[in-house]
Amino acid sequence: MYIPHWSKVDTRWYLGVPCWKCGTPILFALDHGDKQIPPAAAGKLFLTCLVAECRHQADYSKAEVLRFQKSTLP
Repeated sequence: MYIPHWSKVDTRWYLGVPCWKCGTPILFALDHGDKQIPPAAAGKLFLTCLVAECRHQADYSKAEVLRFQKSTLP
């Protein structure tokens, strides 16, 4: 998913979930792609939306994790 209002300098991919209240992506980790990194132990994924008007907090442990890129695409 391309997010046009993010910095055009950073082209890395991130893992995140859409906020359940406003839909804005909440990024929580870099996506290392095909690098072999051992998975972290299962636990709670309690996140807060960074949008000042929203600030929704929830447990996203069971949410579908998506990939987001800060890109130079138009």
